[in-house]
Amino acid sequence: MSTIKSSDEHLTINADGSGKEIKFQSNGSESVVIKDTGNVGIGTSSPSYKLETKDGDISVVKLEAASGGNTVNGVRFRVNNSANTAQSATLGMINAETVDSWGGVLTFSTKPANGSPNESVTERMRIDSTGNLLVGTTTAGGSNGITLHSSGYIQPRTNTGIPAIYADREGSDGSIIEFRKDGSTVGSIGSTSTGGGSIIIGNDSSGIMFRGDLTGSAFIPANPSTGAQVDNTLDVGHSAIRFDDLYATNGTIQTSDRNEKQDIEELSEAEQRVAVACKGLMRKFRWQDSVAEKGDEARTHFGIIAQDLQDAFTAEGLDAGDYAMFISTTWYEKEVEVDAVEAVEAVEATYDEDGNELTSAVEEVKAKDAYIRTDTEDEPTDGYTERTRLGVRYPELLAFIISAI
Repeated sequence: MSTIKSSDEHLTINADGSGKEIKFQSNGSESVVIKDTGNVGIGTSSPSYKLETKDGDISVVKLEAASGGNTVNGVRFRVNNSANTAQSATLGMINAETVDSWGGVLTFSTKPANGSPNESVTERMRIDSTGNLLVGTTTAGGSNGITLHSSGYIQPRTNTGIPAIYADREGSDGSIIEFRKDGSTVGSIGSTSTGGGSIIIGNDSSGIMFRGDLTGSAFIPANPSTGAQVDNTLDVGHSAIRFDDLYATNGTIQTSDRNEKQDIEELSEAEQRVAVACKGLMRKFRWQDSVAEKGDEARTHFGIIAQDLQDAFTAEGLDAGDYAMFISTTWYEKEVEVDAVEAVEAVEATYDEDGNELTSAVEEVKAKDAYIRTDTEDEPTDGYTERTRLGVRYPELLAFIISAI
């Protein structure tokens, strides 16, 4: 017997008795059915799940965990082809799981390509209880997968012998990867069609282009913004931030083409006297930082003292700064103390019995020792100390001395 009851609070429709159903029709056709089992069918008269729709739609399921205990709630995506049972099967699922004190995990699963109807689905992606998005792995930072950490960084990992990241720009030259600090671009890695296809790494107008079409291949100065090669513009190192040793098969090559020079003259008598004086200014010495590091093992070097070279020019009424063999560079620097960072272990979020978050998840932090960083500026800056360092271009100095021999 079926009954319909109405009150101010609700409407009750009851189909009393085994096998009885509640049906809703639209325009004379059955649209929704509620079975005596509680299953609801939309567009189908024989739902097998709590909620099932026709033509490969959605099934809401509750699966018992394999080891018993908590059930797994989720949404199953199915295709239902009555004419071909081989095509009637689960295609994928979204499962909501409970783990560790009600920490939630949402998993996404699909069936493999060309999978059989009875083949089970395989997890492809999950959102863990800390908010990390994991693709291809079930553990944050796991092998052969990508982790998008909720704290804001991406961690791709692979042990299959292929690159962890492919970055592909199509149709035009320009930035492929852009790096920003506080919303402002500080550098980029980009492509250019120069030389049949090259890569440029740099910041603003200072960059390096890697070209393979030049004789012997080369990396050359370039402008990352425009992709243009730049000649006679960029330096290697800085007076305040130097490289140490340079290992090379051959010596450096300096342009010496007459067509690119002017004011070509012989040395004046005063300049020749300075050249003679410089010959007697050669000294042997050891670097202070090498002695501090190696003690008596620090080796002896030969060269000239820049201040002595400067004085030799002054003695003849000449300014050493007018000659490219003599270098004087001034900059401004400040030492900045960087605090140590204590290690922090990763902690899962905790929840009460109703699933409300009690304590937030904590990301792992690796320990770092305190250190002192030296910041430099090329212009006078408040709080920075002025520094000057003298230097010599030895190829020019030696050519200068040889002229007086």
